[in-house]
Amino acid sequence: MRMRSTVTLVLVALMCSGLAGCGGDGGRVSRHVRDRHAYSLGKEHAERIVKLRNDEPALQDGLLDVRARITNINDRLGPQAATDYERGFVDYITEHDDSLAQVLF
Repeated sequence: MRMRSTVTLVLVALMCSGLAGCGGDGGRVSRHVRDRHAYSLGKEHAERIVKLRNDEPALQDGLLDVRARITNINDRLGPQAATDYERGFVDYITEHDDSLAQVLF
């Protein structure tokens, strides 16, 4: 139960900074995946997060790393690539670890 509350707090912080949203782009980013490479990279990083689910400090660090990557991708490649990366991340966790997805999303 402690993990759930701590991860929830981390998630709230990440959501406030855009992880669970679309980066505050005013709706200009397509809902459809356009950058397949960014989407695949998001899925790859989500796979790493799933493997960390039983190590709370590593999970928190991993989630912060994902948030930093989203910001970096947005700055360097634009909001569509950042959204596609995030979508790949969320899709992988939702498909492969339902219990973690329920805690995170």
